[in-house]
Amino acid sequence: MVANGSRQSLQVHAPTFVDFLPRLPEKSAACDPFELHLVEATPLHASAAFASHAVGLYTSGRHRIRREMGGRLVEGWSDPGTVILTPSGVHATWDAEGTSRAVAFLVPDAYFSRLLEEDWDVDPRGVELVPRFLTRDPVIEAVLTRLAMEVEDGSPTGSLYRASACGFLARHMVRAHSSISKPLPESSGGLSTRRLKVVVDYIEANLGSPLTLQDLATLAGVSARHFERAFRESVGLPPHAFVLRKRVHAARDLLVSRPEFSIAEIAHQVGFASSSHLATVFRRQMGCSPTTFRRLNV
Repeated sequence: MVANGSRQSLQVHAPTFVDFLPRLPEKSAACDPFELHLVEATPLHASAAFASHAVGLYTSGRHRIRREMGGRLVEGWSDPGTVILTPSGVHATWDAEGTSRAVAFLVPDAYFSRLLEEDWDVDPRGVELVPRFLTRDPVIEAVLTRLAMEVEDGSPTGSLYRASACGFLARHMVRAHSSISKPLPESSGGLSTRRLKVVVDYIEANLGSPLTLQDLATLAGVSARHFERAFRESVGLPPHAFVLRKRVHAARDLLVSRPEFSIAEIAHQVGFASSSHLATVFRRQMGCSPTTFRRLNV
């Protein structure tokens, strides 16, 4: 690991993002094929070309930063909420007057290529991701902030939410920060009645187990990206929200039918990370806590 104050130089195909940092990220989460890192200290000096498209959101620490990319020098302040977007394979050099905390989101170039081919029906070789430097993007800020909270809390909502949020963010990057001018085609329809029933039956039978977007898509016989759009069109909710609703309904039934079960036992049985996570979601959907609901209905 290179010292924080020295200059780092990475090859174009650096094996991991963490090689770029002066010290290891505070926390990280893998959400195939994406990566998310909570960076405690950004480097003072670095020169690199990332193997993946990289989005950085500054969360604290205001410092002047200079970036040279393609012979162009820009500089500004790393105010909390500002975003830097660096396309894969594009070499850049950064110099900062101090370290900041940040959230880093990495999307493999291969994923972007498939996204453009399958969702936009365009040749990815003709589309470029546009570099951004200390810009504002409320969508990126909101989604990465929420994902960072998930990682810090031990991912209580589960991988299904992370996969949906990461996929949404990747599509937003194409819409808002690429050279593409072609709008996303209209959805071709929801899931068939048979496929939807298979998926819903599986969800209901496995509420207490981890549920992944890829597993549900495989059951439906479609890609994960198509599944998410088609499922939303069929039921009016994204998959992670539908699963949460089903888990709350299952918890509600157990609160009444099994008064001997503790709130923690019920949370575990229906797939919540903890009793506090169940209480938060339950209160949001039912208007009261699980304890209050049980007292009023048993």
